[in-house]
Amino acid sequence: MAKAVKRNKTKYPNIYFNENTKKYDVKHNYKEYDPLRQKNVYKARWVYNCATITEARAALANLQTGGIKTSGKDMTLQSAFDLWKIKAAAQNYSKTTVLNTEQQLRTISKYLPLSTKLDHINEEVYYRLFDCLRKEYSEETIHTLNSAFRKLIHLAYKKGYITDNFLHKADNIRTRQKDQFRILTHAEFEKIDSYLGGKQSNHRGYNAYPKLQFFYNVLYYTGIRLGECLALTWADFEEFHYDSPEQSGEAGTTAQKCLNGMRLKVTKSILRTGEIKEPKNLKKRTIPLPPPLEALYRREHEKHTAGGGTNTERIFTYAPPYCLIRIKATCEIVKIESCSCHAFRHTYISNLIRNSVPLSVIEKVSGDTQGTIFKRYSHMFQDDERLVLNALEHVSGAK
Repeated sequence: MAKAVKRNKTKYPNIYFNENTKKYDVKHNYKEYDPLRQKNVYKARWVYNCATITEARAALANLQTGGIKTSGKDMTLQSAFDLWKIKAAAQNYSKTTVLNTEQQLRTISKYLPLSTKLDHINEEVYYRLFDCLRKEYSEETIHTLNSAFRKLIHLAYKKGYITDNFLHKADNIRTRQKDQFRILTHAEFEKIDSYLGGKQSNHRGYNAYPKLQFFYNVLYYTGIRLGECLALTWADFEEFHYDSPEQSGEAGTTAQKCLNGMRLKVTKSILRTGEIKEPKNLKKRTIPLPPPLEALYRREHEKHTAGGGTNTERIFTYAPPYCLIRIKATCEIVKIESCSCHAFRHTYISNLIRNSVPLSVIEKVSGDTQGTIFKRYSHMFQDDERLVLNALEHVSGAK
């Protein structure tokens, strides 16, 4: 009688340690469509007797991508992503990078199914895909979607899974450079704010415009990303109170000045799938709120609690495309140049730079690294060169 096989799970899914052979066995589950029965048939493939865990992982990767292919007839967009994930694991990419790429692929799949074979994607399909995406998403989102799509195609070609890379012939999708993104003047924002604050609508007994006014004020006065704003709960707004030493009029004496107000805690972001994750760069932060935004918060929070709402509920339950549609429509109504939701973030950071806020402080409230801020807004730091030259002039005694 054959001896029963005993396999123990390892920390790697679908890889088992065989107690009989003292080697590793690999199992890959998949499904095939049976045209006669008109249903999916679930199957499994095994690879036995891998000497090391490294060999077992390589065997699993080979099963998941269907083995080495000399042409792209069986390679799909999903297969290309699976191939990239193997590379991401080997290169120790961050979890956030993998999640972001997965989310970008989900967005692309709204117009191009993941089951699409790579040899069915050509220059025309590429252009039509981004023509559709551009109607719904901002320039910066288009830039990241294009980058994600191209890296999957390039990887599949580099590894020999497809023999022809149409991207070598197609022109790259044009997007604005980062320093060309729209920045609103305060006068323009006041037009948006006044319109939303004064607009009256009674749809089923509810006026949605005051909440929209609050929403765009949060973006303008805090510079948080759209996903971070949509993930906010009422509990993320908190009051602060502390004493700060202040120089008095009498020489050599100080007095305690009481500072109080409200600040916003940014601890999470929401994906388009509804999944909650940590903010970009894993940077949780707090941002002080100016009086106009604090007043809007108190107004909306009072209405929320009067209706029986709790502080753990999300404030804004909008879909990202709706946010973009509303701001573009509002800009058209108040007769200013159209902008995206991300323009509020660029405006916020630009205003801080113009008002000489130190780069280290901007990093704390924006969640971007100093290197990213300087690279994106380098044209706004030109006056710093003049400060350096003036300082050296005084040190050297030059006239």
